[in-house]
Amino acid sequence: MNGKEKIIETAVCPFCACLCDDVVISVDVERNRIKEIRNACTFGVEKFLSVEKAEQRLKKPVVDGKETDYDDAIEKAVDILNAANKPLIYGLGNSGYNAQRVALEIAKLKKGVYDITESICHNLLYLELMKKGPFYFALLDEIRDNAQVVIYWGANPVVSHPRHLSRYSVYPVGRYAMRGVMDRELITIDVADSELKKISRWFLRVNPGEDAEIADILRRLVKGESLREQLTGEMDIDTLRKMADRLKKAFYGVIFVGLGVLSNKNGSKSIEAILALVDALNKEGVKFVLFPMKGHYNVLGAVNLLLRETGYPFGVDFSRDTIFEPGKTTVLDVIARGEVDAALIIGADPFSSFPMTTARKLRDLPIILIDPFETPTTQFASVAIPTAITGVETEDIAYRMDGLPLKLEKIVDCKYPSDRDILEQILKGVKKS
Repeated sequence: MNGKEKIIETAVCPFCACLCDDVVISVDVERNRIKEIRNACTFGVEKFLSVEKAEQRLKKPVVDGKETDYDDAIEKAVDILNAANKPLIYGLGNSGYNAQRVALEIAKLKKGVYDITESICHNLLYLELMKKGPFYFALLDEIRDNAQVVIYWGANPVVSHPRHLSRYSVYPVGRYAMRGVMDRELITIDVADSELKKISRWFLRVNPGEDAEIADILRRLVKGESLREQLTGEMDIDTLRKMADRLKKAFYGVIFVGLGVLSNKNGSKSIEAILALVDALNKEGVKFVLFPMKGHYNVLGAVNLLLRETGYPFGVDFSRDTIFEPGKTTVLDVIARGEVDAALIIGADPFSSFPMTTARKLRDLPIILIDPFETPTTQFASVAIPTAITGVETEDIAYRMDGLPLKLEKIVDCKYPSDRDILEQILKGVKKS
């Protein structure tokens, strides 16, 4: 660093849950601007440069449609929470771990519902894991070093996690993959053609909801059972036999599972069958792991926090004796039944992601929104409070998709407080009341 330029050699990218930690950023200190970004994907570059896109930012606190100052907005937010019998605290996948902790304290204090995006995205996986069957998992570094067979099932990292292929799965050199991609084989299973088709040894295009059937047939083939079935999709038994034979001969393999599996109509049966396949491979002496493809950059931090504090991964209602009961304590359900009477939304945009019927019911509640950006949710918020962008304008901690905690650095200065600062002031106000 000199008087005019600061170079950050190992910045962590706060776009997705890959949390790439090899990003090099050059900052013009005098102008407080990012000059150059290296080793980031297009999405990562856009996230870092979003500090300069004023048209996307929430510029000033807003109360009932009128701009105001932070003190007034925080006071109004405290009033809304204090008037509520059971508020909803939701979002937090795009917040640092320390901000998540404060939000959880507010939920406990108000005996409210605390939920995160996982209750919509990966809920079926957690529910299967809670049955306490075997779960084979590994850090991304171990997968990079060892995996000879890589399967993307219902996932396309080219469009969701652009550097996943090059950093952790197919292309990087590993301890047992010294030639990188030349020592690995890629299998893709999806309902539609994708960019992965060109580089996959096998690309299985399946019918929606057919994943459980394929996983079950592969499991039986791995175990050496005889089969007579013929699939209804494009793939026949002969192709699956060849795949199963390759899986059994692998030194180490991984199945990366995406929302294409978890969000289909047979999602529960599909993930159960894939877990059973991984278990069968391990019992046959083949080291295989299953790895869920997380989206928001710190959604796993939110999961880890809840597991540590409550023993449950999402959707807890602190007003109940039984605080975790999917279908009753999760965000879509409590809104649908009218059980919550206010909402504190942090770094999420439910009016873009919730079903229309749920969004209409949420619209009737007083909403407090904490977010760096203007979103469709902003127009429905009684209180909207702008914050710094975590990992760009303020520091915190985030958990990579494999659970590794990483520090997010402050890259440039800004005029906005962090979401943690805002939540701490709200918590302080609620405690006084």
